[in-house]
Amino acid sequence: MEAVKAVQNAIDYMEEHLYEHVELEQIAAAAYMSVPSMYRIFYALTGHPLKEYIRKRRTSQAAIMLRQSKLPVVDIAVACGFESYQAFTKSFKKLVGLTPGSYRDAVLYYSFEKVNLLEKVHYSERREVSEQYPDVKVIRTAPMNVLSFKYRASLRAGLEEQAFHAFYQRLAESDFPLNEARIIGRNLEKPSGCQKEHEYELMAAYPQQHLPHPLPDDPDLQNAILPGGLYAVSLTPADAASTIIASWNRMLAEWLPKSTFTLGEHSFLEEWMHYKGRVTRLKLMLPVERVKEQPSIEVMELASVPLRVFRSYGAHSPSLADERLTAWLTEQELRSDDAGKIQLYMFANYGMLPSSDEYWYELGVSLPHDPSALPDENTRVVGGLYACLTTPAYGAMTGVMDKLYSWLYQNENYEHDESRQGYARYTPGAPDNLERTTSVTTCIPVRLLHSRKELRNGTACKPSSAGGWSFTTDFS
Repeated sequence: MEAVKAVQNAIDYMEEHLYEHVELEQIAAAAYMSVPSMYRIFYALTGHPLKEYIRKRRTSQAAIMLRQSKLPVVDIAVACGFESYQAFTKSFKKLVGLTPGSYRDAVLYYSFEKVNLLEKVHYSERREVSEQYPDVKVIRTAPMNVLSFKYRASLRAGLEEQAFHAFYQRLAESDFPLNEARIIGRNLEKPSGCQKEHEYELMAAYPQQHLPHPLPDDPDLQNAILPGGLYAVSLTPADAASTIIASWNRMLAEWLPKSTFTLGEHSFLEEWMHYKGRVTRLKLMLPVERVKEQPSIEVMELASVPLRVFRSYGAHSPSLADERLTAWLTEQELRSDDAGKIQLYMFANYGMLPSSDEYWYELGVSLPHDPSALPDENTRVVGGLYACLTTPAYGAMTGVMDKLYSWLYQNENYEHDESRQGYARYTPGAPDNLERTTSVTTCIPVRLLHSRKELRNGTACKPSSAGGWSFTTDFS
């Protein structure tokens, strides 16, 4: 651990002098090492040769300036610490694959962030998951000193962007060291008594040794500590809101159910990567914790259920279906959060891209205590044999469906029954923390290929309390 701290000191020193000419002896001295030891240990801990790391960091900063400013390429080369225009162009082409001039108008985005060894987490992940989501990393953050700012607005649309610009302007006017600050945001619960207002908190984190003295004289800026925690992180372009939402859903609904982690109790965070007041990217930080016990797949006989469903099509179908269902519940004087009265179901045409016009999404309700009393019944969950997996609520539940179908297509005793539709059934949790405590049972229709006495060896099974059979599958 001492070597990790020493190399991190060297990384911090390089970052402070990134655009200056620094001798290797100075970097090694920051880590209290000899130059040969620094070379060897730096590479072992970061995976990058020392000089190459500096070159990548300078190139990454130059890439930001190329996109966010109109400065001539030669000026950017000098500003980012390159010895000459030729050296910069050669390095940029080697790392990015484009010349600096071509990069300005390209779709490609090059990024190489500062390494933080104290945030690295070593964990075992299934190979197919790490190959499918190479951009998702799991880190452990330490507690941070922050200046906190809470922004309220009556409209939800554009809340985060408005909050960022208001916060950035306040910090700039207070001469806060913005170049050294990490700006992190999170959505807050609606303020008590202000159900029509939305609130977003932004925090400027800074190293303890760079604590501003005095703090900015602004009553809306509060000194605080952001607790540390375990996070899955991924970068996303900071453009359309739909892009950011899709990136969040990819992590929550696809990566998380397939990983060896589950949703943590700490806050969802967004780190705003900025340059001179303009947002370049967002780092999405999904709170996670290690799975203590993997859930098992149960194959069971389920009864038919009468439903009232609402279907919508296209990229916005989840929100449109939710609006239609909510309006209907209001009209029927049924409350969507009344767990004693209604049961929520979700259906979607699995395998179709959510952005396509053919994609559909349905939300429906049943009355489990009195099915015959359901107004306007328009469909049913068809009874029969289903393979089911109960998990926390993971967005669109795509990753859970992937798990179930992966299990099914490798199973020699069951096959998919295409005459029936799969679904997800929601069980509400604690009213004061529905998002974190709601559970979902995702079910896909199956047919038995063999009689129960002929079930082939190699599948661990046992009778289930629900009258079916339970199969335990190792997803680690």
